[in-house]
Amino acid sequence: MSTISQLKEFWDKLSLARKVLLIGVAVASIVVFAFLISWVREPEYGVLFSNLEARDASKIIERLKERKIEYKLEDNGRTVLVPRQNVYELRLQFAGEGLPNSSIVGYEIFDKNNIGVSDFVQKINYKRALEGELARTILQIEGVEAVRVHIVMPEKTLFKEDQKEPTASVILKLKQGTRITRENVQSIAYLVANSVEGLDPKNVTILDSRGRLLSDNSESDPLAKVSGKQYELKRSVEQYLADKVQSLLDGVLGQGNSIVRVDVELNFTQVEKTIEEYDPDKTVVRSEQTTQERSSSVDSSFASTNSQRTNTITNYEVNRTLQRIVESVGNIKRLSVAVLVNGTYKVSEVDGVKKVEYIPRDEEQIQKLTEIVKNAVGFNPDRNDQISVVSIPFEPAGEGVEFVRREDKRENWRDLVEKIVIGFAILGSIVVIFSLLGRLKVKREIPTVEVKEFPQVQPQPTLKEPETVTIEAVEPAEEEIEFERMKREQIKEKVMEYIRENSEQATRLIKVWLLEEEKAKWQRR
Repeated sequence: MSTISQLKEFWDKLSLARKVLLIGVAVASIVVFAFLISWVREPEYGVLFSNLEARDASKIIERLKERKIEYKLEDNGRTVLVPRQNVYELRLQFAGEGLPNSSIVGYEIFDKNNIGVSDFVQKINYKRALEGELARTILQIEGVEAVRVHIVMPEKTLFKEDQKEPTASVILKLKQGTRITRENVQSIAYLVANSVEGLDPKNVTILDSRGRLLSDNSESDPLAKVSGKQYELKRSVEQYLADKVQSLLDGVLGQGNSIVRVDVELNFTQVEKTIEEYDPDKTVVRSEQTTQERSSSVDSSFASTNSQRTNTITNYEVNRTLQRIVESVGNIKRLSVAVLVNGTYKVSEVDGVKKVEYIPRDEEQIQKLTEIVKNAVGFNPDRNDQISVVSIPFEPAGEGVEFVRREDKRENWRDLVEKIVIGFAILGSIVVIFSLLGRLKVKREIPTVEVKEFPQVQPQPTLKEPETVTIEAVEPAEEEIEFERMKREQIKEKVMEYIRENSEQATRLIKVWLLEEEKAKWQRR
């Protein structure tokens, strides 16, 4: 029998449901096999260029089609992907062709010598080049996806009072999930201002792609900056002192048994003093000048008279002290500390019921804790510092925490049950599919069984003439019963002998009988 006829016979013996199942399995196998082949043969793609303008993307795609290179587009056509092994080679080739070139124009605009260009066009080109170079520089900042820069440079006037200041505007498009800090905004403003002659940072306006103003020109006021720094300094001092006290109390009372809050009043007044003091008791001779005059005269009697005069001038240096004192900014002017301390708890059992009794801290403990806090923060009574330590019971938070944890465990258990059920469902479906496929693979071949002829039994002699006999109830003769019993025994012996000699064929025969019985049941349904 040929293979085609065997297949045809096998197909004709299948029921309609099994034919449909077999066709479905074959089609699904072909589809999966084709998908695996296409997935294996599909090359791995890499990003060639991203964040492209429409003009650049169209030019790059045109060049790829000319080179017959496969490509993909993502991000609404702004990202071009090519096979990974060609990424770097294509980037170098496109860079040699000047692509992409329409997104940002820099100083390369002056690479071409345009003869006969007017001064106005040259100024416009210079402004375009400057804006493009600034945009390229700002793009190097982390988190910036795209940027546009606009610069306004007014014409120079004859008189200084009529001269207008240049201005600039920067529009930033940030990457998804990125936030730009205030320091980054200020750095961009200073970058643009220092790149344009005569531009002040306060004249640079920075916006994001949603139209929100990022730059605040009021911060250019030194007073506003000083106020912000003073507030940050105040917070840092308060946090520092609170951490010092909290660490000490946690070591003494235990974690969670104390709460510390600190308020600091800082003196930001900048004082510069010059003190000049003189001490009259401490004098030193600085210089001394002595002048002597001598004279002689003759009277009428020709008598000679001599005279002498001495004049002394002494200069004293008085002890002089000159002090120039500049007091530091940020000194603690006043300090206030508030400390809440939890008490102790005593568990007692009354009539089989547990009772929790709160015991507050005694005065001696509170006094010791107050001294610890004073030494930790540097208490100074001359500054009118205040330290308050109070013992009060804390509200227990255990029940809320347990409730949250139970809910989390329940959610985790529910997820685990869902995963187990899904796993069993998948496993069961796989077992059912394999069992159906195993049944279809059973060869429905009927083995050829060699049956030996049974010995013929001598028939009963026939009556020559019929006789009419009236019998009310005739029972089978003993000889006929014995004959039927012997016949069954002979058949049974033959079958047992066949099973012993051909066990494999007998097994197949039993399978064929079962399949025929199942087929008959299926057709009856």
